[in-house]
Amino acid sequence: MKIKRFISALLCGTMLAAVLSTSVFAATFSDVENDATVAWAKQAINEMTDKGYIKGYEDGTFKPQRAVSKVETLVLMSRILGVEDSEYSQTVKWADAGYSATVNAINTTYVDELSFLMYFDVLNITDLRDYASAANANTSLLRWQAAYLMVKLAGKDDQAQSAVLDENEYSDYASIPEAARPYVAYATNLGLMNGMGNDENGKAFFSPETTLTRAQMATLLNRMMEKMDRNYIQGKVSSIDTGNKKMVVNADGKNTTCTIGDMTGIKINGENSKFSRIESQSEVMVTYTFGDVRMIETVPPEENLSVYGIVVQTSDNSGGQQITIKDSEDENNKATYTFASNCKYTIKGSQGSYGDVKAGNFVRLVLSGSKVTECSVESKTSDVSGTFVKVNAGDDNRTTITIKNSDNEQETFDVSINGVEVTRNGNIAGVRDLAKNDSVVLSLTYGKVVSIKATSETENVSGTIKEIILSETPQITLDVKGKSETYNLTASTSVKVNGVDATIYDLRPGNAATGVTDGSNISKIESSATSSTGKTTVTGKVVSINTTLKVITVTNSSGGTETVYYESGTTFLKSTTGKSITAKDIVAGSNITATGSDSTGYFVATIVISD
Repeated sequence: MKIKRFISALLCGTMLAAVLSTSVFAATFSDVENDATVAWAKQAINEMTDKGYIKGYEDGTFKPQRAVSKVETLVLMSRILGVEDSEYSQTVKWADAGYSATVNAINTTYVDELSFLMYFDVLNITDLRDYASAANANTSLLRWQAAYLMVKLAGKDDQAQSAVLDENEYSDYASIPEAARPYVAYATNLGLMNGMGNDENGKAFFSPETTLTRAQMATLLNRMMEKMDRNYIQGKVSSIDTGNKKMVVNADGKNTTCTIGDMTGIKINGENSKFSRIESQSEVMVTYTFGDVRMIETVPPEENLSVYGIVVQTSDNSGGQQITIKDSEDENNKATYTFASNCKYTIKGSQGSYGDVKAGNFVRLVLSGSKVTECSVESKTSDVSGTFVKVNAGDDNRTTITIKNSDNEQETFDVSINGVEVTRNGNIAGVRDLAKNDSVVLSLTYGKVVSIKATSETENVSGTIKEIILSETPQITLDVKGKSETYNLTASTSVKVNGVDATIYDLRPGNAATGVTDGSNISKIESSATSSTGKTTVTGKVVSINTTLKVITVTNSSGGTETVYYESGTTFLKSTTGKSITAKDIVAGSNITATGSDSTGYFVATIVISD
C-alpha cells in the first residue's frame, strides 16, 4: 500500500478553534498548573497535548473546566483512531470516497474525520445525525453519551449490547437512559469510566446528565488510548488460510500471522469485502485494537496489461525485436512494442519463437512495464472465463471490462464499438448490471468483447434492519450477527413485508429481515415485523422528519431516540389552535405527541399533535 502524507484541514468557530486548532501547544498550561481542582487530570492533559490530540489556546491556557461539545468529541475520537497519521492517508481518501456524500448532507466542515469514523464502523447514520448535525453538533456532551461513544470507538458495540448494568452499581441508576445502560456498564467494566463521587449514603453515582469538561475528556481519551493500544503492520500478504481465518503478512522480512475475528472489517481498495476475497501478494495494512485485528485493508497485486491486435509488421534492429499491431476496428490505431529478451511465445497453443509471428496474425501481448513478456498468436474468436471485477467507460468512448481469470490474474478487455450482448442469470441485461464477483464468460472477436454471459454469486443473509438510505443509490444496512452489512437496493430488488409484496419504502429499521445478496446488491428481501409492545403514545422533541419515507425521529424524556411513522391518512394538528396542519409544518425542535399503535412492529401514528 503506497502511503502518502495527507494533511487534514480543520475549519472551526471560536470555541472549536481553540480545542482543535493547530496552534503551538506547550508542555504545561498556567490554568492547569495553578488549579488544584484539576490536579488529577494534569498528567493526562500534558500527555494528550504533547501528542497533539488536544490543543491549548493561544494565550497559553487549556481551560480545563470548559465543556466539550459533541462534534469536538467526534473529531478527537477520529484522531485517536489515526485520521491525522500519515500511515492512514490512503484510508482517509477511501473513507471520503465512500462516506463524504453522506457526511456532507449534514453540512459539517469535519468531512474527513466523520467519514473516517464511519469507515471504521464507529458511527452510523443515526449517530451522525445525533452528534454532528447542525442541531446537535455544538451541544455539550453528556456523560452517558460519552460512555456510548467510547464503546463505539473501542469497537465493542456488539459486546456492549449484552452487557447488563447492575442496579446497585450506581445510586442514580434510574437516571441513566435505558438504552445507554449497557454502554455505561461496558465502559465501567472496561475501566474507562467510573462514578462522579459518592452520595450522602456513601454510594457511587454516575451523573449521566452532567456535561464533560476538557479535563475529563483528556483523561478519558488518554485511558482509551492506553487500553485500546492501536497499532498496525504494513506489508504484503504471504499466505491465506480461509478455513481457519488466518493470514500471514510479510513486513520488512518478518512474517506475522493475523487471526481474523467475526468483527474484523475487511476492505479491498477501500470497499467492504470478505476475507475469502483477499489475494495473495496484495499490499496490506492491518490495524489492531485491544490486541485483536480491527481492520484489514488491501490493494490487490498490480495487474499485467494485455493488449490485442492484428500484426502489421515485426522488425529486428538496434532498438531490439519489435512488433507493430493495429486495432481490428480502427485501421489508424497502431502501436509498436519491444519484446523482452525472455519473452514467452505461444503459437495457437504450442511453444514458438519470435520468427513464428507473422503479419496478419491476431496476437495477444502481455506487457510488464514497457516490454512484451508474453506474445501469443490467437484464433480470431475465443471465449474467456473468469470473475467480473469492474467496467470502465473512458472519455474517448472506449469501454473496457476487467475480469480475474482462473490463474487469479486480472485481465482487461476492450468492448466492441459495435456493441455487446449481455445476459445475467439468463436475463437480458447491460454492462452496468454486472456486479463484483459475477462469474462471466466473455466471447471475443479479434480480442474485443462482443457478448457477456454472467451468473451472479448469491448468498442468503438474515438479520435486523438497522438503516435504510433513500437516495439515487438506495442502500439498506442489516445487523448480521452483531456486524453491520450494507447492500445496494436496485429497481429489480424484490421486497416483501409480512409475506405481502411491498416496496423499499415499506421496510422499517428494527424489523427482522432475510434476503438474497447478489454481489454488493440485495436482490430479494423479506421483512417481518417484531412483536407489539402495546405502545399507543410517543411524546418527544423532533430531531428530524423525512416526508419521503414518512418518518419522524424524536428524542424522548429519557434521552432516547424513538421513531414515529405516519401514513397518508394520519391527522396532524396544532396544539395551540386545534387546527389541521401537514407533515411539512413540523420542524426539528418541535414537541409532538403521537397517538397510534406498534401492532405492526413499528409505531405508526394516526394522530400527531405539534406545539
